[in-house]
Amino acid sequence: MKKLFRKLHLWLSVPFGIVLTQICFSGAMLVFEDEVTQWARPHLYRVSDTSGTRMTPDEAAALVAATLPDGVTVRGVKSFPAADRTYQVNLSKPKRAAVFVNPYTGKVVGKYERLLFFQTMFRLHRWLLDSRPADGGIYWGKLVVGISTLLFVFVLLSGVVIWWPRTKKGLRNSLKMVTRRGWARFWYSLHVAGGMYALLLLLMMALTGLSWSFGWYREGLYGLLGADARPLVKALHIGTWGGTVTRILYFLAALLGAILPLTGYYLWVRRLRRKTR
Repeated sequence: MKKLFRKLHLWLSVPFGIVLTQICFSGAMLVFEDEVTQWARPHLYRVSDTSGTRMTPDEAAALVAATLPDGVTVRGVKSFPAADRTYQVNLSKPKRAAVFVNPYTGKVVGKYERLLFFQTMFRLHRWLLDSRPADGGIYWGKLVVGISTLLFVFVLLSGVVIWWPRTKKGLRNSLKMVTRRGWARFWYSLHVAGGMYALLLLLMMALTGLSWSFGWYREGLYGLLGADARPLVKALHIGTWGGTVTRILYFLAALLGAILPLTGYYLWVRRLRRKTR
């Protein structure tokens, strides 16, 4: 049985490993996008003068709504407890559109624009930098990401079957990182132990991420979890369901997910060389 799963693990990983590395790495980069954006553009998120009367979110929404063109509406206002934070007024279109309002002066201080780095990471994560075909043809980047993510689930589960030990002592040894027995042993232990540590979170990311790739999967998942499942699925996918701690764990797990195919390639090539010799 293990021999069959070993072959399955190998021949699913070899053609899709590089794609999975890109998906996991870009996903890790997106975990703390909000914090990096706020650091890079503080003038949008904070005000220097907090004197005066602070307007309510509804007042900020009404102020922005009065300036919008036909067809664009206010979708909601994101507020923060800190006194020096601006209001983020979200708009109906274009996608992710928002403006920031000084709550003391009512002035619109700027609009939301995604940083170029995160634009690239997002497009890499979702579509491998591909663009939606204008003629309505096959969206190859999105399709490859979806297929790779689906196969990633089988790669992870087959890895458990291959490397799950029979004894508790064997399990403890499998979870140890070996750093003093040469590079080959280090990469092997990183592949096995790293996969074990990140397994559950990587499975959660993959199983929820498929809802953005396949309509049939999304309908089934939402049907299983309920009509209001979209926020839950997103929280489970990006790690916000447990606050800062889970986001850090997701970041580390995604980085491990990016490294696992590379260590797998190393072990595979090394094995091929040994057979050739």
